[in-house]
Amino acid sequence: MHDLVIFGAGELGGMARQYAVEDHGRNIAAFVVDASFKKQDVFHDIPVVSWPDMRQRFNPADTDFFIAVGYRSMRRRREVYENVQQAGYSCINLVSPASYVSETSHIGENNMIFPGVVVEPGVFLGNNNVLWSNTTICHDSVIGDHNFFAANVTLGGRVRIGDSNFIGFSATVLQDIAVGDETLIGAQALIHRPTDSLRQYWGVPAKERGTIDPVHGVCVE
Repeated sequence: MHDLVIFGAGELGGMARQYAVEDHGRNIAAFVVDASFKKQDVFHDIPVVSWPDMRQRFNPADTDFFIAVGYRSMRRRREVYENVQQAGYSCINLVSPASYVSETSHIGENNMIFPGVVVEPGVFLGNNNVLWSNTTICHDSVIGDHNFFAANVTLGGRVRIGDSNFIGFSATVLQDIAVGDETLIGAQALIHRPTDSLRQYWGVPAKERGTIDPVHGVCVE
């Protein structure tokens, strides 16, 4: 089994380390950050290295990668994933054994699936998504790349989710609804109609409450 390198030395990176070690028996060789963000040399007793140094020290042929970049900038999550892919590294999934993922679902790579998540039959899950605890993805739904689902989100059957969306705590998307790209859906919102890209939706039922900056995309503080 290859050593695992985690991009990100924040809260999500620390959680990724814990799940990788406890649930999957992985050895974490290093945390990686951009050189400009390197503020410490050790995190959870594991070396922290810059992206340029990492590329010199770790060969893609014998190193696995997991990207643990949070939701402050959804475009940053995509950018890091694309950089890792271009550098030739392979990303793993971190799927909690306390989740249920149907054998008939398709799961891409660099997905983090927390305890209590349910992924029903026929679901297509792309790459670089975070599904936080107790999220339910109902049958035959299609989810793109670089999305972040907070805890307790529910998607009905045959829902379509684009790329780089943030869906807040306990939000619900009803069956057969399509959500665009770079959308922010607020906590507890009920999405009962298709959404447009670069928009914010809040409330029950949800209404459009604002736009997303087209220069920076979805950013959540």
